[in-house]
Parts: sequence; structure tokens; C-alpha cells
Amino acid sequence: MKLFIDEDLDLDIDKVSLIGEFCLYCADMLPIQNGFNVHVVSDRDSNNIATTAAYEVGNNTCKIYAKNRALVDICRSIAHEMTHMMQDETGLLVGHIQDAGGFHEDQANARAGELIKRFAKSKEGRKAIYENRDRIN
Repeated sequence: MKLFIDEDLDLDIDKVSLIGEFCLYCADMLPIQNGFNVHVVSDRDSNNIATTAAYEVGNNTCKIYAKNRALVDICRSIAHEMTHMMQDETGLLVGHIQDAGGFHEDQANARAGELIKRFAKSKEGRKAIYENRDRIN
């Protein structure tokens, strides 16, 4: 795994560490078989993100927009896009893929919620993922 975080987000080391742990947790739980990249970014346009996140099909790369978002929301987006990565690796990303609803999005939404909850309960200190007093710039 390679984790890239835009410097201008000014994330403290504890949040960076938690994001890294969460990415590895998702990779193990889904499971992701190949190497992958996660980019946590402060600009949508230059990263081709239309909403809050994007998965690059065939490239095992997720790009997550993080500016002004709570840590748990950033991680939920990571889990959602990593579920698409798992779908890609297992050959499920075929045919028409709906933007909202349908198998692919419903599975990604459900797994993202599940992964957040399981991660928070999996180890001491991981409930810090719910901290939202200090949103990302």
C-alpha cells in the first residue's frame, strides 16, 4: 500500500496514522489481493473527483477528497472506493455501473458502513475515527 496525503490538508500525525491503519484494515477485510494506492487530496479538479471520491478502474488507485470533511467521512469514502477495488479485482465491475443504487454502489455503501464500525471496535484507540471537532481544513 502507498498512502499519499496532500500537505496542505495539514493533518496531524495521529490522523495520518489512523488513516493508514484503516486502509490496511480495509485491504485485509475485503480482501484486496494486489498493491494499491490511496490519495487523500485537497483539490477535486486536479484529481478528477466529481463528488467526494473516485476509484480508477484497473489501476487499484483511490482518490479521496478530504478538505472540510470529518475523519470518519474520509475513511468511509476510502472504504467505499476500496470496495470498488475489490469488485474490480474479482471481476465484478462489468456491464452498466450505475452512479447511484444498483449492485455495485449498494455493496460499496453497505461495506463502507460495516468497515467503519468494525474498525472502531477492533482495537483500543480506533474509536478516535469518530472525532469530528477538528475537521480537515
